[in-house]
Formats: sequence, C-alpha cells, structure tokens
Amino acid sequence: MKRFVTMLALSVFFAHGTAFAAPAGMTREQILQKIENYFNTVKTMKSEFVQSSSSGVFAQGDVVVSKPDKMRLTYRPPSPVEIIADGKYLIFHDKKLGQVTHMDLSANPAAFMLHENFKFDNSGLTVTDVTQGNGTIEITVYKTNEASNGRVKLIFRKNPFELKQWQVTDAQQVKTTVTLAGTQINGAVDDNLFVFKNPKKAARPGDKGFRRNR
Repeated sequence: MKRFVTMLALSVFFAHGTAFAAPAGMTREQILQKIENYFNTVKTMKSEFVQSSSSGVFAQGDVVVSKPDKMRLTYRPPSPVEIIADGKYLIFHDKKLGQVTHMDLSANPAAFMLHENFKFDNSGLTVTDVTQGNGTIEITVYKTNEASNGRVKLIFRKNPFELKQWQVTDAQQVKTTVTLAGTQINGAVDDNLFVFKNPKKAARPGDKGFRRNR
C-alpha cells in the first residue's frame, strides 16, 4: 500500500504547466519530445488535489513540489498521512499510528517526474501505448526493470497541450485517478517544507538496524 501511495504522490507534479499547442498527427518521437519539453518547463508547483480509486477510496489534500527531487504531500482529515521527498528519501508518515518509513526516492517508479532535464531515453522507463484520440494524447509508462510494481497512464489535452489527468495502476490492478485544482506553477516555495520533523527517530537506509519496507 505504501509503495502504491508514494508512487501516486509522485505522479501529482505535472498536472498543469506551460501550455502550448500540439500539432495534429504527430509521430511517436514527436509526442515524446513534446512531453519532455512540457515536463521540463515546470520547476515548482503548489496545488490542491482530489484522488479516487477503483477500490472506492476517496481523498483530498495539498501538494507542494520543488525540483529536483523535493515534494510535500499532505492528505486532509480523516486521512492522517503525509509524504515528503527531501531530495534523497521518500518519507511516509502516518500521524495517527506514529509510523514513519524512509524509502529510497530513486527506487520509486514515478520518481522521474521530480528530476530536472528529463528525457525518456535515459529515464529507465518503458513507454507503451502512445495513442492520439479526439483532442487527447495518452501514454503509459513503467519502470523497465520493475514492471510488476505499477504503471502510470498520462492523458494530455492537445490544444493547449497540458496534462489533464493521470491514472496509476498498482500491482494489485487497483486504478487511481488524480485531479488537481488551484494549481500555481513556478512560484516561490519555502525549502523548509521539505524538511521532515520526525516525532520519533526512524531508521533510514544506511542506518544500523535499518529494515526496508516492501
């Protein structure tokens, strides 16, 4: 469950960015280049989000992102969860249970969305199902060496070109859809938001006695 939630959290970054038109009838290579350019225009983001899943789960929250590799995602009550990417670790904090888990950020299949100068060619991702519909473009990606961990479908509006929706499918085939609202792009962000104030000391990768959660 944690692996899925953190994968989803990293997927919320690019719902709105610099808008530009996409020509009709683009080739696969042109589509991927357009998406790379789109992703690389976004440096910081603040937004509210709504999350729903095929299992019936519904949640709302707030997200703040600063590239490279920093994010804070806080779910609103009744969910007690917050997730922080501090540049190295992805930290899952259940405030109700007092549970804190550190995971390697680079191991997450959606971590590429927090990188600067993103390119599909060196991302370690496999891109599938690049399709063009009535005013939309859809692509599906997964981590090449860990295909069983989940997939992300990105759905773009062609004109203006922007990411309007994404769906995350986890290893149990549960599908979750995320929508953002009130998004602010490339504004000032306080770096202190990405410093996790741990109420208890949690073991991290490399610490003595650390055990990785799976």
